[in-house]
Amino acid sequence: MNFNEKLQEYYSSGYEKTRLASDKAHSIEFITTIHYFDELLPRESKVLDCCAGGGIYSYYLAEKGFNVTAADLSSDNVEIIKANKKSELLSGIYNLNVLDMSVFKDESFDVVLCMGAFYHLKSKKERTKCIAECLRVLKKGGIFVLAYINRNPCVLYQFFQNPKDIAKQAELIKTGDNNLFYTAGFDEIGKIVKKFNLTKIKNIGVDGSAYPLQKKINSLNKKRFNDFMNYHFSVCEEPSVIGNSMHGLLIAGKG
Repeated sequence: MNFNEKLQEYYSSGYEKTRLASDKAHSIEFITTIHYFDELLPRESKVLDCCAGGGIYSYYLAEKGFNVTAADLSSDNVEIIKANKKSELLSGIYNLNVLDMSVFKDESFDVVLCMGAFYHLKSKKERTKCIAECLRVLKKGGIFVLAYINRNPCVLYQFFQNPKDIAKQAELIKTGDNNLFYTAGFDEIGKIVKKFNLTKIKNIGVDGSAYPLQKKINSLNKKRFNDFMNYHFSVCEEPSVIGNSMHGLLIAGKG
């Protein structure tokens, strides 16, 4: 089974459809992301969610009045999106690869969300092509949103799960290769901003300490969880927090 087949198999499991709502700790990523969407995305924008997964962000924005087109590499994810009754809110649903979005004309969208593809592009050439293609279909002055996984938190989380394999896990620091996933080095996002002449609006550690504190967070009652979220929002843009957050989110403007 080649890499693409393994990737399709992973997404066909349906795990990503429920991950962000599976417990309090996992929900932090979603809550934080929509917090910044509400703050920064211009209302009624034309949005391309080109790695839509099961459609959780597509539906959220469509319900807020955005003109949303959803797309995904996984045919299973596309079918999940189509089967949801909320799909009627979407302007279009496509099965495509972000490396080739030729179905869309240049500067077709006000906002482009790339919230998954970067996780799986192992070569620098592919990652560069992915971003270039997202920016091609984004209007000048539009907003580009890139989700990424940070390298060091993956090592620490794997060590937490299995302390015996730290030497093997530490190899991830050198390569960023984590089986099906690619994990970004700490300075990689800054280099992307510079290379593509983007204007950084926000860089966010969207789940902060959620992974190492998962059990504790899941035990919190509603009030204490809200208190924790208030703390999280107060620090999630700090570089020290971003670098130790499993998932990061770059929100940038196209010049």
